[in-house]
Amino acid sequence: MTLRAHASLTALMVAFIGLAQTGVKAQQAFVLCEGAQDFYSGEVLESPRLGTFQWDVEEPSFEVLHVFEGHSFAVDCILDEAGEEVFISAEDTVYRMNAFTGEILAQQALEGARKLLLTDDQLLVTRGDYDPVTFGSVEFDQFLVSLDRTDLSWQAGWEASSGAGPAFASESMALVNGVVYVAINNAFAYGQEVGLVGRLDLASGEYSELDLGPEGLNPVHLFATEEGVVSVNARQYESTSLSSVDSGSEVNTLVVAETTAGCGAAAIMDDEVVFQVYGEGDFRKADANVLTAGENWPGNGLSAYSMCAVPGFVMLGGTDFASTGSIDVMDMNGELLSSLSTGIAPGKIVASPQTSSVSNALGIPSELKVETGRFDLLGRPCATGHSGLQVVRFLDGSAKTVFRLAD
Repeated sequence: MTLRAHASLTALMVAFIGLAQTGVKAQQAFVLCEGAQDFYSGEVLESPRLGTFQWDVEEPSFEVLHVFEGHSFAVDCILDEAGEEVFISAEDTVYRMNAFTGEILAQQALEGARKLLLTDDQLLVTRGDYDPVTFGSVEFDQFLVSLDRTDLSWQAGWEASSGAGPAFASESMALVNGVVYVAINNAFAYGQEVGLVGRLDLASGEYSELDLGPEGLNPVHLFATEEGVVSVNARQYESTSLSSVDSGSEVNTLVVAETTAGCGAAAIMDDEVVFQVYGEGDFRKADANVLTAGENWPGNGLSAYSMCAVPGFVMLGGTDFASTGSIDVMDMNGELLSSLSTGIAPGKIVASPQTSSVSNALGIPSELKVETGRFDLLGRPCATGHSGLQVVRFLDGSAKTVFRLAD
């Protein structure tokens, strides 16, 4: 190789490394904004949209990745393990998208798609919807379905009528030691809410249910814990309860407020579940396993619509549901670090698994050096066995160049 060619190649390598490191923003959050619709006419005032921002900068800005034209509502947003793909449920369609460009990689029509959960080879989706004719819940044949996680083709559905799966509208899910827990609430049939947690063993395929009791109606949020799961229950919108379910099928439900939490913000911080009760500006905390009350977290003094907690930071979404949406970035003491405007109704905030040197400076543990992808010097993903100069990207946001010989 000539000196000139070597210099050109080196410059290209350096340029790509810079792109690789800046393309994967280490402290990046993704926001699914639900949009706005005229209650009386049904006109969509703002379509749902997916955006992103970097939360560890002084003045973060919201960058729109994709607008879901033709949809009046969007429900859930999750990332894959590397933070490179994002999955969206938008009303009657499930999407798999590139997390950096917003490009749609696959999609699947699915009426009533609600919450999403990734396993090794599948995407689980709960279902539920409001029937404008009966003013009740849509009766689906399956309230829990499985899609292929790559092309989103239909894999399976758990029949409601046979007891093989949930028989009512279902919401959040959590995966604990190979068991998928499902919050079953029948929340689209006002006055007929139920309080059940389904358990699907991925290895055996066995499905069973646990009753949260009369005080555990309408589980809205469901989080994994060391022992099993904990749920925040809106009951029949007159009070709030928490339920813990351990791997041994023991259920503990406790009424914690005489006012409902509704569908408001909640998250897990360390070993505590953090939730906001309607009309309160701060957040209540409770041990996620035994439900004992902890010291309140101050929040931003406002009613939060969404919440995302990561080591060292908490992000709170707020909206008037008609014209505005915003996110406040706060530290663990409740001090405001920054604010930014988003689309209307930021209903889901999810943080990228990437970490950076910024995390270390703040005392936040770094991830292990896990390889997340290899690319050639033009930025194209390398096929298995590909030889030549490659840029290797790691889970912590760093990158390095290697020369790989052919197999």
